[in-house]
Amino acid sequence: MARPEVTPERLVELLGGLPPEELKMVLAKLADRLEVQEWMRLGECGLREWLNEPDLYGDDCPTR
Repeated sequence: MARPEVTPERLVELLGGLPPEELKMVLAKLADRLEVQEWMRLGECGLREWLNEPDLYGDDCPTR
């Protein structure tokens, strides 16, 4: 079953119809979700950088 497309404009219209307390709750949950996504993105970037570093304790370590 196809999911109906919700445009940003339609979403603003729907959210604008919520009572203030419910709107605050929705915005807080969205903010939490965005924060988690950003931390995940930062973690993935850091892991990629870490994996690209030479292994100082490995057998193929360059000699000084």
